[in-house]
Amino acid sequence: MESRFRSRYGRLAVTRAALVVFLVFTAAIAAVVFTLDLSARHSNRQEARTELASTARVAASTFSTMRANLRTRVSELAASAALQQAVLGKNEAQLRSLAASHDARIELRGRSFGTLPQEPRVTATATLQSATPMAKHAALVLVQDGRVIAGGPAGSHIDVGSGRIELGRVPFFSTATKLVAGNASLVAVEPVSAVSARVNAYRRRLLFAAAITLALAAGLATRLARPVARVFADLARLTNQAQTDGLTNLANRRALDERLDDEVDHAKRLGTNVAFVIADIDNFKSINDSYGHQAGDEVLRRVARTFAEAVRELDLPGRYGGEEIALVLPGTNLTGARALAEKIRRSLEELPFTTPEGIPFQVTASFGAACFPAQSSVEALVAAADAALYEAKRTGKNRVVTATAKRKPRGHAAADAPAPA
Repeated sequence: MESRFRSRYGRLAVTRAALVVFLVFTAAIAAVVFTLDLSARHSNRQEARTELASTARVAASTFSTMRANLRTRVSELAASAALQQAVLGKNEAQLRSLAASHDARIELRGRSFGTLPQEPRVTATATLQSATPMAKHAALVLVQDGRVIAGGPAGSHIDVGSGRIELGRVPFFSTATKLVAGNASLVAVEPVSAVSARVNAYRRRLLFAAAITLALAAGLATRLARPVARVFADLARLTNQAQTDGLTNLANRRALDERLDDEVDHAKRLGTNVAFVIADIDNFKSINDSYGHQAGDEVLRRVARTFAEAVRELDLPGRYGGEEIALVLPGTNLTGARALAEKIRRSLEELPFTTPEGIPFQVTASFGAACFPAQSSVEALVAAADAALYEAKRTGKNRVVTATAKRKPRGHAAADAPAPA
């Protein structure tokens, strides 16, 4: 079975089919990997922004709680008996002690007792971070009027409304939450590189899965190569059958007609020539009647081979019908068509034929040739070549007759036709 398959379709066809299947799988896998990777990166960025927004909101809430706690502590200190006794007793030592123990500054009659922390007043970055859930590489930056006052390069200007900022020339994803007072905002930031790195593990797993899938696809392509090659070969054979005559292996009538239409259109556009030649095997019916149809078929095959070997690659020989063979000759004038027809006619005269009983016999053919633009259309071209063939038959066969612009189609009186060329 293996040898029969290879002889019919060939190793090249099987290899080509395997390659086609593998490339199809590769393109599909690449599209899936690209889509999944793009989706993963988009989801990762969205997740990072969501986490940063949550971090900023929680941090802002913690800041507000701290501020509220400070107000409560100040109110409690102002209402405390110890402060009232120290004020009434003008006990400066007690005032200083209370201010120091409450991290407060007490102002009394133009005098101050205790000092506040240096600006910015809220710098509890470590405390805020310990109380706020954040990603590993995330941080909080306190910004006022677009200027960093804590948590980053002091004095740096950033646009808290954008999704990406730079701190010290390092790009960050950011999300800001405004604080209640001071026209300040808490900005949660995370380096772009850290956000991108989150998806690296997924990407490695995705590429590994793609490599495994490609390996499986290669194996599957090998298995599918033979049936795919068989399908390709069958399609090619069907296409060839639609354009080829089964007996002579030349183009069939349909292919000849289509090619002649195309070449005449092309010649009209470029102002060139197209020649059309029709040949008819002389006394073919007698060959069939005398020697049998198998001998007639062999004559057709050998005559067709002679035509195919005589023409150029761009010419098209084809079986026009019955024992008639035609030639479409692009870029050929009437003189060239006649010369080619004469060459084929002489070659046919020299072909050796024998009957099944070994009796030799000779085969000849008559030719009619016409040329565009001497004939102004496809119909006129075919009719002129056909009339020239009829003239060759009428005047003795085994000869070439070329048409002129005035030659009448077959069926008109012979007196109306010009003399053979």
